[in-house]
Amino acid sequence: MSSKKSSAAATAPTLRIDYLPLDQLMRWPGNPKEHAEGAIAASVQRFGFRDPLAIDEASGRLIAGHGRLTVLERAHSAGQPAPQYVQVREDGMWLVPVTRGGSFADESEASAYLIAHNRTGELGGWNDDLLAGMLGNLDEDLRGIAGFDLDAFVQEQTAAAPPLPPSEFLNDLIGTGTPAAPLPPGAPVAAATLPSAPPAGVSGQAAPGTPPAAAAPTITTPPAAGGEEYVQLVYVVPVSRRPEVLAALKHARSAFGVDTAPDAFLAVMHQYAQQNGVTA
Repeated sequence: MSSKKSSAAATAPTLRIDYLPLDQLMRWPGNPKEHAEGAIAASVQRFGFRDPLAIDEASGRLIAGHGRLTVLERAHSAGQPAPQYVQVREDGMWLVPVTRGGSFADESEASAYLIAHNRTGELGGWNDDLLAGMLGNLDEDLRGIAGFDLDAFVQEQTAAAPPLPPSEFLNDLIGTGTPAAPLPPGAPVAAATLPSAPPAGVSGQAAPGTPPAAAAPTITTPPAAGGEEYVQLVYVVPVSRRPEVLAALKHARSAFGVDTAPDAFLAVMHQYAQQNGVTA
């Protein structure tokens, strides 16, 4: 009979959310994941308990939500009010939303899911531009609850400045050397207005103390059939100007209707050359 029940649980077609007593929830033994419990507690207090725990029906043990369980246990023991979406039984015990209905073939598979549930989120990373924009729209209190300090985040991204793939190398590398190639025929050139000289602080010369650029361009991408080779030009600007340069390239991409930073750079250089009678 127990074998049939286990098989039925393993093949259950749907998941469900039940409210289970806090003191009856069992952890997965040897869970290796550590948790920022203070950050979890702040999030639960502000937004409510919106992310149910999950258990493996075969063992009855937790496979997701150990950090949240610890936060709830401490808050209950301290006599704090139940968070939103956590119910309170007549005897005062908290009833916690738990995802049920799923089980695994064996404990090894359940352990692998427990690890994957945490690890896949770590592997994803962030789109720094989109994250900075979203953080900029939040007030200081919400940014803190979200786990980010905007000023520290911007400083960290500016200091890190990791190298980018060849298709985006001009986002971070600014320098002199070989003249840029003209845009292909028909490319837009009138969507932006350029000054007749570069702004103060940006030049073809390296900033003091900056290593010199490479003496010769290097091929970064093999040409497509019938296409041109591309070369990498290395320029440098003061660190304080980097956000301005990146913002200008992003704006140029939109203004010129191109998809990449290198195309935007070429469009800007091509228009400057036309406006000032510069020829190669």
